[in-house]
Amino acid sequence: MNIHRAVKIRVYPTRGQRALLDRTFGCCRFIYNKMLEERIRVYKELKEDKDALYAYKYRTEREYKVQFPFLKVVDAKALQSEWRHLKSAYDNFFGNLKKGIKKGFPRFKSKKSKQSYTTFNINNNCKIDFRKKRLKLPKIKSWIRYRDNRMFHEGIHRITVSRNRSGKYFASIFIETENNILPKQILKEEYIIGFDMSAAKFLIAKELELSSPRWYRQEESKLKKLHRELSRKKKGSRNRNRARLRLSRLYEKINYRKLDWVHKLTYCMSQHFEGIILEDLNIKGMQQFNSGLSKSVTLDFSWHQFTKILKYKME
Repeated sequence: MNIHRAVKIRVYPTRGQRALLDRTFGCCRFIYNKMLEERIRVYKELKEDKDALYAYKYRTEREYKVQFPFLKVVDAKALQSEWRHLKSAYDNFFGNLKKGIKKGFPRFKSKKSKQSYTTFNINNNCKIDFRKKRLKLPKIKSWIRYRDNRMFHEGIHRITVSRNRSGKYFASIFIETENNILPKQILKEEYIIGFDMSAAKFLIAKELELSSPRWYRQEESKLKKLHRELSRKKKGSRNRNRARLRLSRLYEKINYRKLDWVHKLTYCMSQHFEGIILEDLNIKGMQQFNSGLSKSVTLDFSWHQFTKILKYKME
């Protein structure tokens, strides 16, 4: 059975490479917002005439490149992927409507949030050199350095380049590999354990209790101080941008600590147990009745994130 796997690595582009990557982020964000704006406008104009609405042909990225020549500078596959992302967002929105959930309508992209674009490997234009630790991307003249010791032998299908709010660049390399591991047919009763969720202890069982380190609580005073400093800075100034970076880096540090703890915990549990039983909880519903759980549940740890990673490692 073939499975899809992504290897995320941190890349270290030069100043010139960063300029081209940032320009690609901006062009992809621009064409995505233009396409979304056109869809919203057409729906408002033709919502009374369903036949005309369904027959309307939206502009493609080629037509946008004719109108806006600066789009020709960046990777064409990156611009094409924005149409796929917008279509996927609309499909998810209408899928939620069928389930009775009225949320998830596509939003306009902002330059203040995380930036990303996706490019596809066509004619071997995406390459990776494990010996010299460098990555080749379309439209980027030279190789980009990276730091990671992982290696794979499968071919590259596509690469998603991203920049987080603290200014760090990453590349998620999407590959397709074979899964030859067969699921267990028989589970031994002594290697099966069940856990209850607890805001105070995180996981509780008859045999043991697992407590959350609560890194957010430990850094809460620093976060408040950085938030105050950011609010006092003049909008658009360099000092405000520096304060925003300091705040983003602290949030990033807390998030990495939580992810590291969750991965180590799930790995340890997957090595010691053959079956793990967890509650299926409605965390948002619990927060409505107990406001004191809000920070503990959503910020100190993520129950859904823990269960998702654990399920992946137990398969």
